[in-house]
Amino acid sequence: MYKFYEKSGYQVMHYIFNSLNEYIDFLKNNDVCYDLFPNPSSINGSYDFTLTHSLEEAMDLCLYGYHDNFDKLIELKLQLEKYVKMSSKKNNQYNDYIGYVPDVKAYLEGSPLSMLNKVNERRKKIDIYLNTSYLASTSQEAIYNRGAIVLTLVEMLENLGYSVDLHIFEMSKVNLQIHFSEFILKKENERLNPQKLYFPLCHPSWIRRLNFRLIEETKDATEQSWSEAYGHPCKIYTIKEIIEPHKNDIIIPTINELGIYGMDITTDANNLFEYINRSSDKDFVLERIKNK
Repeated sequence: MYKFYEKSGYQVMHYIFNSLNEYIDFLKNNDVCYDLFPNPSSINGSYDFTLTHSLEEAMDLCLYGYHDNFDKLIELKLQLEKYVKMSSKKNNQYNDYIGYVPDVKAYLEGSPLSMLNKVNERRKKIDIYLNTSYLASTSQEAIYNRGAIVLTLVEMLENLGYSVDLHIFEMSKVNLQIHFSEFILKKENERLNPQKLYFPLCHPSWIRRLNFRLIEETKDATEQSWSEAYGHPCKIYTIKEIIEPHKNDIIIPTINELGIYGMDITTDANNLFEYINRSSDKDFVLERIKNK
């Protein structure tokens, strides 16, 4: 879905994609605006900058899976989980005539309340918005650490009883024009799939070929500077003006704004969690990670 509208003094070009398939289909079936982008970076980007040899390779990796060094992301996530208090919010359990599992002890004692039942509480909803932009100087270690922390954060919140939608987005601006692409890649009541998220979270071609291609195909992007640097990542205050988050929503800005450096996974996680606590009035608190 595409919407073009004015908000907070900006012209906003807003895409929403519900799947990676939908995204790649859109990119394949629309044309580059060659008047503005005579030498599209999505095609001409170097391997050193994009880590892919072509736009087609980037599309295939996004669509069919990227596997190189995936175990590195999972190892970081497992390392982080050793330091995170993964508490869970259990529903109240009680004996009843009916239920989801028998209480053997009560049955042997002859109690008519020989089944265990639960008080089902309505799960609160949280939308997490993750800005996938980062500076060209950002290290791969910082990118992987950010990915592992976000995956762990989603699991932490779900263990606390929240339903989580994960929105991965890119928001850039040139003067008074904003290009905003949003991808809902993990919906509430849907299991977290690290392999599905690996390419968007960790591969530079997610931005440097695919998102550049989306900008190149956007007819409403009329400022000449779009073709020079493809915009500058929006700061958190601009993002909040455009998204207008609800109380419990979490916006995770760029790696650089978070203070993630890739030197130590627990230090980077502390910085991300403390950023969330400072910038919100949510009814939960993400505790600092305790090192052993």
